[in-house]
Amino acid sequence: MAKKKQIFSNIGSETFIGFPDALKVNGLVFLSGVRPSQKNNTKKIFGNLPEGAQEKNQGFPLADHMESEVAYDAWNIHTTMDKILETAGSSANQILRQHMWQKDKRFFPVYENIRQNIQKIPAPSSGLGVTDVYSSMKSTIGLDAIAVCPGENSKLTEREVVAKVDDIELPSAAFYSQAVRTGPLVFTAGHIPIKTSEKDKPVVNSYEDIPLEGRFLSTGRSHPDSRDGPIASQTWFTYNELKRTLENQGLTLDDTINSTVYLTDIRDFPTFHRVHRHFFPNRGPALTVTGFAEVGHRGCLIEIELTASESNANNKKINIPWPIIDPFYAPAAIVSGDFIFYSGILGLNSKSHIASKLEDCEDITKELSSLISNHNNELILIQIWASLNLLSKIANSSSSTIDDLAKITVYMRKSEYYELFDLIIKHFIPAENLPAIEFVIIPNPGPIFEAEIQIEAIGIPI
Repeated sequence: MAKKKQIFSNIGSETFIGFPDALKVNGLVFLSGVRPSQKNNTKKIFGNLPEGAQEKNQGFPLADHMESEVAYDAWNIHTTMDKILETAGSSANQILRQHMWQKDKRFFPVYENIRQNIQKIPAPSSGLGVTDVYSSMKSTIGLDAIAVCPGENSKLTEREVVAKVDDIELPSAAFYSQAVRTGPLVFTAGHIPIKTSEKDKPVVNSYEDIPLEGRFLSTGRSHPDSRDGPIASQTWFTYNELKRTLENQGLTLDDTINSTVYLTDIRDFPTFHRVHRHFFPNRGPALTVTGFAEVGHRGCLIEIELTASESNANNKKINIPWPIIDPFYAPAAIVSGDFIFYSGILGLNSKSHIASKLEDCEDITKELSSLISNHNNELILIQIWASLNLLSKIANSSSSTIDDLAKITVYMRKSEYYELFDLIIKHFIPAENLPAIEFVIIPNPGPIFEAEIQIEAIGIPI
């Protein structure tokens, strides 16, 4: 049985009280959301940063005001993350996946400038615009990450960058590696529909921007094609490039175990779903789809990151069915080797509708039922309970339990919902088993407007 190790470093920002700064299991370390450390609570000006972080400094207080705040947060948060990784027995050059949540992506160039100074070989990354960055102190940026601890699991080798920033076939749109590998696992960056190998790096905008083979949803009529064409063509282009990235590693899309999809408009979910089914006719990977304030750049409607795993006799992939009506075209979870990747878990009832009343909460305890029914946020608490209860059922079907989660990313609409989530999860998981956590505040946490919460999770078999 794999043993989880919670890491409490006394380095982090104390944003997620009770949750570990990181969790180690089976040779990987999963970081909770990293925020600027309160211990470095100095004025956010260029003058309080090392010389290598002052490239954007113009020397004029008003001109520097906004950029210096972002630069300070970026430097602080990366140095904090690096210290937590070192405490956990890993390092920044072993990061397999990194997320950057930014309150205002207009200042992404400032963040990237800092990253180029502090993370010389960048991890595969997804950079998303959020409604706000949840933190115990004001922050413009949040990070989370997964890293490998070389030597702690014989199956997982030291990180190998297999598609670099300057990949010839599809150069990165920013300073990040396109894909890395550890043993059988391949982690890609968030891929976006930009033709970075072409002059002027055009964005894919319509069916005309992709080959005929990708236009299977085209009607030939301008009105429907102008509505479905942009997301259909961008989805096709992005999945096609991810397909090439995996093939360069001797893998296929059938080896994908997890797909995380970020949309700018969740009304695009049905059309995305049609193209997704085309690429994954055999049910496909675990799937999470969310609606962000901004993804990619310059007209990007979608960003997709994949996790794939080489299948062999010692690393078989097992699809776990839903205990409810299938809400979308994906298994509830995939067990692959030492890890379980869960599809996005919404607060659903048995008919896969959003839970809206206590009657939707099967098996709820009298204590929680009373707590929820007497709370002025009853509907939110019902969705939170229903999502955690569904996650627990799926875990039990996966030769695991909800106690054996390694990392959860909780997408919610408002920052004040964190306290409600914290209240309910501790009825499901005791403190000594709490996983690493990230809390992301976005306009649409799920692929439908009614969803107030979605949980993306990674666990371990027992």
